[in-house]
Amino acid sequence: MASGYDSDLGDPVLLAKMDKLREKGITEYIPLPQVRLPRSGNTFTISNALLQLVVVGDQSSGKSSVLEGLTELPFPRDSTLCTRFATQIIFQRAEQESVSVSIIPSPSSNAARQEKLKAFKDDGLKAFSADDFKRILAQASETMGIPALGCPRAEGQSNFSDDVFRIELCGPEKNHLSVIDVPGIFRTTEEGLTTEEDKLLVRNMVRRYIESPRTIILAVLAANVDIATTEILDMAAEVDSTGQRTLGILTKPDLVDKGAEQDIIDLVRGRKKKLKLGYCVVRNRGKQERNLSSIERNRIELEFFKGDPWSSLDKSRVSISALSPRLRDLLSRITRHEFPTVIREIADRLATCEEELRDLGPSRQTPEQQRKYLLGIATKFQEITTFAVEAQYGRHQFLKDDRNLRLATLIVDFNSAFSADMERRGHAVNFTESIVAEICPPPSFVEKKPGESQEEAFTDIKLLWYPELINFLPTASTSPPHHSMDILSWIEFEYKSFRGFELGTFNPSILPTLFQELSMRWEDLVGTYLANIIASTHHFCNTLLARLCTEERVLAALWSLLIDELLHRYRKMVAHVQFILQTERSGNLLTTNHYFHETLDKLRLERSAKPTEGFSFGSGNAARKTTIDNAEHTVRDIHDILKSYYKVARKRFVDNVCMQGTDYHLITGPDTPLHVFSPEFVVELSVERLEAVAGEDATSIQQRKSVEKEIESLTEGRRILTT
Repeated sequence: MASGYDSDLGDPVLLAKMDKLREKGITEYIPLPQVRLPRSGNTFTISNALLQLVVVGDQSSGKSSVLEGLTELPFPRDSTLCTRFATQIIFQRAEQESVSVSIIPSPSSNAARQEKLKAFKDDGLKAFSADDFKRILAQASETMGIPALGCPRAEGQSNFSDDVFRIELCGPEKNHLSVIDVPGIFRTTEEGLTTEEDKLLVRNMVRRYIESPRTIILAVLAANVDIATTEILDMAAEVDSTGQRTLGILTKPDLVDKGAEQDIIDLVRGRKKKLKLGYCVVRNRGKQERNLSSIERNRIELEFFKGDPWSSLDKSRVSISALSPRLRDLLSRITRHEFPTVIREIADRLATCEEELRDLGPSRQTPEQQRKYLLGIATKFQEITTFAVEAQYGRHQFLKDDRNLRLATLIVDFNSAFSADMERRGHAVNFTESIVAEICPPPSFVEKKPGESQEEAFTDIKLLWYPELINFLPTASTSPPHHSMDILSWIEFEYKSFRGFELGTFNPSILPTLFQELSMRWEDLVGTYLANIIASTHHFCNTLLARLCTEERVLAALWSLLIDELLHRYRKMVAHVQFILQTERSGNLLTTNHYFHETLDKLRLERSAKPTEGFSFGSGNAARKTTIDNAEHTVRDIHDILKSYYKVARKRFVDNVCMQGTDYHLITGPDTPLHVFSPEFVVELSVERLEAVAGEDATSIQQRKSVEKEIESLTEGRRILTT
């Protein structure tokens, strides 16, 4: 097999395409026919290979001689060093002749050992003599930590390694080929030489290499040994039950006892221990033939097979010269069979790479790329926010899938609940009923536990999710519960403490005082309302940003950059609502709303139109009388004024909070939290901030380069295969 592989490899067009694919580096990603051990960096995988040619057999079965005949490499013949670890021999077409050697660490190696083994490399070799080969194998053996040539095994040291010794030979006359030699199987251990652990390691290594359904198994069997005592055919049958990929190689026919040759001939002719791919017979070099050239070696072998009884065998079944074209035909046939699979695997891998690249997002190595990346997210954020505020939930899938992002609906629900809460629970003393039923806030993203109030659930979730909002949580209520006395008794009590020398009227300062006491629950109710509104808005911003920015590191950096401004705008909203609250409760009682006068006139008219029992000061409610004196009339008039004004003030307060506090400061105003993360925000970021937020880390940069390189190679490979 001159130059590592004969140039006549069957279908020239198909194999030329395979060569082009290899030249483009496709074999880094898609294992191709004509035998290759795929690798990623300096690690290796076995199960995903499309085709592998693996030489296996018992110890001393002649595997090295078969490899030497196929590859023309000068394997050392005075040691078993080369079979103590897997050896991968790769031929590559190149303009210049070169030889390089390296070690691929076992996947089980720790980081330090991997670095040590990766450092073993020599790519400056121009020739590869037997002495060079022997020396390099000894060095590799020592690096792997197994006994070097001529050295005894240390205690606890293994004779075998799971690492791979890689030889790559390049030249203009060489075609792409990879052949793998693995250590020979042995059944008994030798004290001081091999252990049970060694035996198990070798068997597992052989099985791992041959179990792939795309591995061609070259089962090497010594012809001078009873085939019934060898294990390799049984192991091959376990992983290749149909025999589609197992070829038997019989060695050492010149050492077969006289009269036993017929057993070998029966094997080759398929009369016993039949293999679907059959057997070939090759003659190994004798001790006196070590220094002969390959041409002379092949001539001697052919002369041997001209003698009896070997001359009776089919010429295509004997000698290295016959084995080479048989392997070519086998590889060519499998290549044609697997060619559609290669096309499909390239397409599938290309789709996977493109998805990986999409997941990585656009490149972000320069400030311009980083700004463009964030601008894209900010623009989308504002677009979806507009849909959420305008209740156009069908315009984006996020809003369809997550009801907690339907901001307009959440705000309307909280506004309605706040209004109802204020109407039924806002007054400290009831105007009519003595018992007031309390209502719950609307459903939100907070789920209550059994026996837990909405406010308690709200507080717990917020502390877990958004601890930065702790200062916006509603504080424990300091307002007293509803007075147990009726409204008139309460006004009577307060009126007595404010009486002066008025005649037919009352001290006007009593009204602001009564109103402040009556509305003391407003602060608690508006505090809970604001906390829920702020939490809903905060949750909306955080969730939407997380949906749009899927890279956790960028999301965390961006959120930390936004959060201070978000909190600042929440505080502005709270401050404005506090201003509204203070204006309503601490200032003069003022209104130009005609509804106040209409209600007051109506109440006075109703009071004058129906007979009313009076009550006597100093006697409580027990002593009733049929006439109303001036003091009692004044108390009732205060009640009517307070009731008329309270209703107007409450509605005005609720409207102002919802419009000025929530709508303007939180939703539609020019400086709402929803506008913090915007294209304008991104444009103003400094180069340093851009790098800190959107810059790619070294791992992402390397991953992107790797994926882009793979896409480029796969795209070119697809073009080659389809033209």
